[in-house]
Amino acid sequence: MGKYKYGKIYKLTVSELKINTDQPRKLMEENEFQKLVDSIQKKGLIHPIVVKELEDGTISIVSGSRRYKAHKLLNLKKIPAWFTDGDPAELGLVENLIREDLSQMEVAEALQKLKDKSVNKTQVDLAKLIGKAESTVSELLSLNNLTEDIKNTIRGHKRFALRELKKIAAKESPEEQEILFNAYVAKLDGQSTENKTRPKSKGPDLHQKKIEALHGYLTKITSDEKIQEFTPLREQLIDLKESIDKILDNLDR
Repeated sequence: MGKYKYGKIYKLTVSELKINTDQPRKLMEENEFQKLVDSIQKKGLIHPIVVKELEDGTISIVSGSRRYKAHKLLNLKKIPAWFTDGDPAELGLVENLIREDLSQMEVAEALQKLKDKSVNKTQVDLAKLIGKAESTVSELLSLNNLTEDIKNTIRGHKRFALRELKKIAAKESPEEQEILFNAYVAKLDGQSTENKTRPKSKGPDLHQKKIEALHGYLTKITSDEKIQEFTPLREQLIDLKESIDKILDNLDR
């Protein structure tokens, strides 16, 4: 490796990066992407992208293509990037799973790609890779049996439950799959309408102050240069901070 060291974070020139076409996440809703753009414009990038230097010297994005695209849209010249030496497909899948960025279908397709790529990789190996039970991996892989129409509908959306999708995937007939899936979507839409009619409650002021205090502490500690040497720990703290961001947003509504 050249001037970059594995496990370190560098500010790289956006234009020199290359998107990995095997990224597990394929779709992102427009309003979700706009929220990411607004957040980066207002607060900067909290979570660095993950990159790998290829043999020809090209720097490929392992995980973080949406953050990269947001930087290009905002015409930002530099982006924080963490270097790794692992397999890009595996690392991209694991990093997105940790951040809970993938839908069930995207996980299923990423696992299938990894399985096809390495004939020696068993379901046990895949289960260890993503930290799931072997039975869960088997259920996820079964989603690849769904019709293309269903796959296209559920890809990029996390509201579909694995337990329901695996029942649909178990049907050999495409017609049966479509009937079951349409019934499932109608059920979900009905539940969504019911939830919208319920009034939202706000948390007690005391609890909100405690949450805000914890958020402030995490903001301070994750920006500390010393903690940046411990990348996995820093990433966990950042994930916790982002979760608290969501809690505070809900309390303010």
